[in-house]
Order: sequence, then C-alpha cells, then structure tokens
Amino acid sequence: MRNKKVDLLKGPVTSSIVRLAVPIMAGSFLSLAYSLTDMFWVGRLGTQAVAAVGTGGLLMWVSDGILSIMRIGGQVHCGQSYGSGQIEEVRCFGREALRLGFLASLLLFVTYFFAADPIISIFNFNEISTHNDSIIYLRVASFGLFATYSSRIMSSLLTPVGNSKSPFMANAIGLIVNMILDPLMIITLGMGVFGAGLATVIAQFIVMLILIFVAKKDDIFNNLKLFTEPVAWNNVREILRIGLPAGVQSLIRSTVTIVISRMVVRFGDLSIAVQRFGSQVESISWLTADGFGSAVSAFVSQNYGAGQGKRMKHGYRSASVIVFIICVFTTAILYFFAADITALFMNEPDAIAGGRDYLQILSASQILMGLEIITIAAFSALGQTRFTAVVSTIFIGARIPLSAWLSSTSLGVNGIWWTMTITTNVVAVVFIAAFFSYMRKLEREEVIDFS
Repeated sequence: MRNKKVDLLKGPVTSSIVRLAVPIMAGSFLSLAYSLTDMFWVGRLGTQAVAAVGTGGLLMWVSDGILSIMRIGGQVHCGQSYGSGQIEEVRCFGREALRLGFLASLLLFVTYFFAADPIISIFNFNEISTHNDSIIYLRVASFGLFATYSSRIMSSLLTPVGNSKSPFMANAIGLIVNMILDPLMIITLGMGVFGAGLATVIAQFIVMLILIFVAKKDDIFNNLKLFTEPVAWNNVREILRIGLPAGVQSLIRSTVTIVISRMVVRFGDLSIAVQRFGSQVESISWLTADGFGSAVSAFVSQNYGAGQGKRMKHGYRSASVIVFIICVFTTAILYFFAADITALFMNEPDAIAGGRDYLQILSASQILMGLEIITIAAFSALGQTRFTAVVSTIFIGARIPLSAWLSSTSLGVNGIWWTMTITTNVVAVVFIAAFFSYMRKLEREEVIDFS
C-alpha cells in the first residue's frame, strides 16, 4: 500500500494537497451521486416520495454528527502521531476510533428502527403517505449504519497517512452497485422507497468489505486487534476531546435543520421536497470543499506534528485558492442553470420554480462556504475544535429566529433560504479572520517554527 500514499511532509505543497484531495473529493461526489441516484429514480414516484427519502436522508445526516466525533478525533490524532513518527500511536487511535464507531452505530440503529414513527412525526407532514414512506425509508436505511460508520472512519484513518485513493475506489464500486440496484428495485420490482433504501444499504456493505480488505493489506492498519487489545482509555479520552465539540456542532446543525424543516412544512410538502432536493444539488460546492478540507486536515495535522509551520501555512493558503476558484464556477452553475437542473429530477412546474429559487438564493453563499470548510478543517487539525463548535453553534442557532422572521414577510419560504445564505457568509468571514489571528499567535509565542 505504500505506493498509494502521498508524502505530506516533503515535496511541493500544492501538488501534495491536490493528489490527496482529488480522490477524497471524487469520493465525496460519489456520496452525492448515491443520493442523487436515489432522488432521480424516486422522483418518478412523485414529490411526496422525494420528500420521504429526503427526510430519511436528513436523519442519516444527524447520524453523521455522531460519526464526526470518531472520524475527526481519530483523523487528527492519527495525523499528528504519524507526522511525529509514532506509528504505534496511529494504530491505537485508529483502533479506539473504530470501536467507538461500532458502539455508536449500534445505539443509533436501535433508536432509528424502533422509534421511527415518533421521530418522523416531528416533521408534521401534511400527507400521511409522505409520513409512512419516511418511516419505511428510515428503518431500511438504519441497517446500513454499521457499514457506513465503519467505512467512513476507516477512510478518515487512511487519509492522514497519505492514502486517499483506496477509499475512493471502494466508494466508486459501491456507487456502481447502487446505480444498478436503484432502477431494478425502485421501478422494475416496484419496491418504491423501500427499494431505494435497500439498494443503498447493500452498496454500503460492499464498500465496507472492500475497505476491510484494504486495511488488511496496509502496513499500519493490517493488525489493529480490534477484539483482543484492551481499551486504551487515554486514547479514547483524546479522541472525544477533539471529536466531541465537532460532533456536538454537527448535531446542533442537524437539530436546527429539523426545526427549520418544520417551518418549511407550513408552505406544503412540495416545499419540503424542494428543500431536500436543493440541499443535495447545492452540496456540490460543500462536497468539493470538504474533499480539500479533509486533505488540509491531514496535511496540517502531519506538519504540525512534525513542527513544520511554514509548510503548514502554505498548505492552507494553496487549498483555499483552489477551493475559491472551484466555488466560483459552482456558483455560476447553480445560478444560471437552476431551473434546468431541477427539471432533471422533478416534473411539476411549481416544484421546478421552487427548486430554481432555492438554488439561486443558495448560490450566493457557495464561495464563502467553501472557504469556511477549509478553515474549520485547519482549525480542527490544530486541535481547536471547541472554538469552531462554539462559533458555529451561535450562528446556526440564529437561523431559527431569522428564518421565522423572514418567512413571515413577503419572501415566504424564500426567506428561509436567504437565512441560510446570510448566516453562512457571516460565519465564514468570522472563521477566516480568527484563523489568521490564531496563526499569528502561534508564531508570536513560538509554539511552532514558521521560518
């Protein structure tokens, strides 16, 4: 596996980040393709089915908040340990991150499967069919949580040691399986939203099995002794110390999104379908930046562990420039082709008009959102997850009263979309300014050498 790894401590900075980021970014687009494939075929069943699958997807996003505790905590510590040459510590942090992931996925599965009805009732759908389909999709999708947690944590452990290609290949195979199974199960076999969930679960387990094989061939993770080594509680505490703030932040974001979804329901189930669809398409920028964010996290954590401050700063700036350029293009695409993109997935004229408004309004936040993701990744790599969590929580929480106010004006549901754009842009500026201030502090206090 060594030939697949990128050396982040030596050589050209920009090319190292790009080589690591491109497979991650491609893998992120594969995740989007999973969702859009479901959305494309489910869209043939009507907007109510789209709303149901989208709602189940939103609750899976809640599970991502819990997953980020282990994913970010394990990735940061593995990167810093690898940068300082402590290979046994890399293994130990990886082992404990996976164990925590197994436990969390089991608890979440039990919650989603047995409490699906009261959970879906939170959204207060207008149509009973939307409510029932959401329950079906959530219960089926919950069976894939173990595979999803295992795969994403393993991917996050391979990335900071320079291997982002293997997770991409695994996800590419999973996508192909999903693309084959979706039309077969949803349309041909007439399984509807149940088929959409089942196709995704099968694909997720295939990805997990491939990554298990990859780990067995890796020179670091080939013998983690997951079920024989005693628990290293100090490492568990360190993973939680870094990961918990990020996890809490993500959970709060998910909770706020659910509250806002209840506001959207007031404008009809069609608006819910528009929100679910629009958030998937709009995530093209988010996933691009997230791919570079993961690369930046690995790059910064390794070089911070190795004491290479100048290289660390160069890496952040290079990634920011690349993401800025990409997000300029995605902004243009979302604004000028909003109606055409929506028409690919939804047929009703009102839905197309609503999707156009959503994408055009959210396009105004894409550039700063991309830079925000890069900056949070760099902060996290330095262990400053508590700061990012507090600041994000303040601005995310502000979306509730601001959405309530703007949606009560003549803007209607578009006032909610404008709330997301405004808060995203403001918090991004705060993070960027804070990051440069923190870097100057590290340099001034000689915590790390920037010369």
